[in-house]
Amino acid sequence: MRLQWWDGAVWTGQFADVPAEGSKGRPLLPPRTSTSSPFLWALLGLSALFLILDIVVKSLHGYAIGPDGAQLADPDLELSLGDLIVGGVAWPTCAANVVMAYLDWRRLKRLGVVRPFHWAWGFLPTIYVIGRTVVVRKVVPGSSIAPIMIAVGLSIVSVATNYS
Repeated sequence: MRLQWWDGAVWTGQFADVPAEGSKGRPLLPPRTSTSSPFLWALLGLSALFLILDIVVKSLHGYAIGPDGAQLADPDLELSLGDLIVGGVAWPTCAANVVMAYLDWRRLKRLGVVRPFHWAWGFLPTIYVIGRTVVVRKVVPGSSIAPIMIAVGLSIVSVATNYS
């Protein structure tokens, strides 16, 4: 199959061949190539540790009882020491996530993955893990989706604990 060039007004006489196997010109890697990386697992581990810290701090918050008997957050404890700790840990965790994403991206390039999912998405670790896993599955069909499952699971727990 050949693709014909459209210049915006008419079809031109220029043609291009459809890329071979792989997605968008990404060559397939040999089957069973290990694309797992300690950096990817460290990124997921940092996300899990931060989530645990956040849950522990939220469980230590004080509560007050409103006039109708419902529990309310104590207004005197709206900005507690725990909140400051979580805030102080959030920035270094974000920086570590980006570093881990960069090291993982670099490892994938060395393995031969053409255009791996960009490391800058490490600022949003769940997005990075999903994108990275999708790209890896395109070049090594049948590779594990465990990182996506873990990242999405952490995100669900985070949303559930923040809005409960």
